[in-house]
Amino acid sequence: MPQIPTAETAIDIRAACDADQDALYDIVLKTGLSGGDATALYQDPKMLGHIYTAPYVALAPELAFVATLGAQVVGYVCGVADTRRFEAQMEADWWPTLRAQYQDPDPTRRDAWTKDESRCHFIHHPQSAPAYVAEPFPAHMHMNLTSEARGGGLGRRLFDHWMGAARGVGVGPVHIGANPGNTGGIAFWGRMGFQRLLGPDGDVDPRTCWMGRL
Repeated sequence: MPQIPTAETAIDIRAACDADQDALYDIVLKTGLSGGDATALYQDPKMLGHIYTAPYVALAPELAFVATLGAQVVGYVCGVADTRRFEAQMEADWWPTLRAQYQDPDPTRRDAWTKDESRCHFIHHPQSAPAYVAEPFPAHMHMNLTSEARGGGLGRRLFDHWMGAARGVGVGPVHIGANPGNTGGIAFWGRMGFQRLLGPDGDVDPRTCWMGRL
């Protein structure tokens, strides 16, 4: 597939809306394997979006944006100013509906859980960002581009757009959490000024690469 042009005149960035949800569910799935396509790993194609995109558009639309080429959504960036407040909002207004829809998997067979079951467990038992991350870097963000839209500067444009909007609502230090296997994504965040965060004992979280930017 030919690469999508990312010249400033070709791609627009605008506020995300409910009509974009299906496109964002698709993008987060197709980038959900350390930046690659995770479609084959999930029976329910909406499982990742339930966690990483849909609640941001629904609950924090002021900091949710999409990149479009004509009518096609080719990327998104979303986030919140206050991670702890958003976690509480999710607990009150987002997770209950999903918990009624998805069964909490049997913990005694955890080693045999499918990817879907692991995400169902997260829906029922969401993990908060660690205190050493969320306290000094209270805001957080997520961003993904389709594979065809990468490499032309769109990631930086989306990042700059989000940061401009975030500063407008008082956002300061911000963090991200990346899959440690997503070396390309981690390198991108490094170029955006993020640095790896270590735990209180100087340890590295083996499951998530936490990075912060003042």
